[in-house]
Amino acid sequence: MSDEKRSYLVAYDINDDRRRNHVAKILQSYGERLQYSVFLLRIRPSKMLRVRDLIESEIDDSSDSVVTCFLGKEEQCRENMLFLGRRGYTDMDIPTVI
Repeated sequence: MSDEKRSYLVAYDINDDRRRNHVAKILQSYGERLQYSVFLLRIRPSKMLRVRDLIESEIDDSSDSVVTCFLGKEEQCRENMLFLGRRGYTDMDIPTVI
């Protein structure tokens, strides 16, 4: 496998809040959140295997869904992505009253 970074688009539909939060944290540590459940990862293929293993250990195969799309080498991805409207997503910190 090449040592060059590759781009991957990862989207998920996870029913359980705890599992969804764990998967989001995994993806945030390796990439950029584009929308609420969509991430762009620019990582080496070996790291992508690690991300996949981490996600597989979190999800429930019978009810959750995660899709990963290979977008090519890092520079190809930048040239081919088109954003309409606001680019990116910012997590909101919501205060919790206890």
